[in-house]
Amino acid sequence: MIKKWKKLTLVASLAVLWNVYPIQAVQAEQLKVSGNTLHEWNNGAKVDASVDNKGSIQIKTSTQGLKKGNYSAYVYELQNRDWSGYGALTFSIRNESDQKLPLNIVLTRSDKLSLTVSDNRNVIVVEKATGQAELVRPVSGLIELEPGFVGQIRIPFSSLMVKNKANTTGQVSLGKVIGWGITTTTPENAKLSFRIGNIKPLSRKQAVAENGLTTLQMTGDERVVKPVTGESTVQYGVQSALEETPDVKFQLDTPVQGVSITPDGLLTVHTDADAERATIRALVNGKWRLTTIVILDRSSAMNVQENDGTPRSIPDPSEGTKVLSPADPLMKTSVGWFIWLLLTAAGIHGLILYWLWKRQRKASGAIKRRSREDRQARRPFRM
Repeated sequence: MIKKWKKLTLVASLAVLWNVYPIQAVQAEQLKVSGNTLHEWNNGAKVDASVDNKGSIQIKTSTQGLKKGNYSAYVYELQNRDWSGYGALTFSIRNESDQKLPLNIVLTRSDKLSLTVSDNRNVIVVEKATGQAELVRPVSGLIELEPGFVGQIRIPFSSLMVKNKANTTGQVSLGKVIGWGITTTTPENAKLSFRIGNIKPLSRKQAVAENGLTTLQMTGDERVVKPVTGESTVQYGVQSALEETPDVKFQLDTPVQGVSITPDGLLTVHTDADAERATIRALVNGKWRLTTIVILDRSSAMNVQENDGTPRSIPDPSEGTKVLSPADPLMKTSVGWFIWLLLTAAGIHGLILYWLWKRQRKASGAIKRRSREDRQARRPFRM
């Protein structure tokens, strides 16, 4: 009876541990940010940062009235933390600007090296309204969010590199971090306003899926020529540094006349395509989205010109009369018919004259023959 009671107690204890500790292990702890630990840096831009009672950070920058150029602003928190057990950082963000919000994240280690997201790796951008997760790569070191964007950004640590050292991409470890922050870069006469909050580092176990997505990228031509005749076709695909082959389905983001793509990524452009671009979307494993914009170029054959500047191309039907009715009167259709009739009549006339001449020649030869025969008939018989 005692043994049975001990067994029940042990099972109950294990059940409690199973229910409590796994939850604590996977729960991400929100970073507590205060105005005392928040700092600002800029190279000319005006920066205003504040923290509300919920720990959200309101950031406003302005380059109004500054000389032509690019200006950066950096809002960061100085706080010693051990991030060796983390695999990603997530935060909510709201773009209250009237323009795109260009930003990146910077993590500073205890050895004073700064880590940032590489242009060759993905971050995950989740729009709150749709819940769709987009894999996005920075362009020139900046992730762009559309005006009015509200959602979440997830930064897998496998997408980080040592600042200005692209060869360290995916090879850095965090360890002790003394600070983290958000950096923006804008040209002159620009104003930004955005809010970030719910800032949480994720454990490596929680961030396994995100870190497996950082190398995914779409393959295929960035520019496709619109055909003059027939059709243009290009094959698109998705590749990854991982050995596992993802399940991918392709589609156009919005319908485009004369352009289509099959679920396996074969893009076809027909002669009636009039748009200048088409957006291709790939759905990876039914959840993650990759997007690329394809530029649709006019055929270079349509741009070739003669030495005098005349286009050397297939004329539009409305221009057909210009080709068939040039300014030179000798090239008019009516003049051509007249010349053809004149030459035909001259040819027939020549044939008639030749026939009469030949007939007259035959008649003359017959008369001469008869005359010769008559003379021979009148001659006396000779022995």
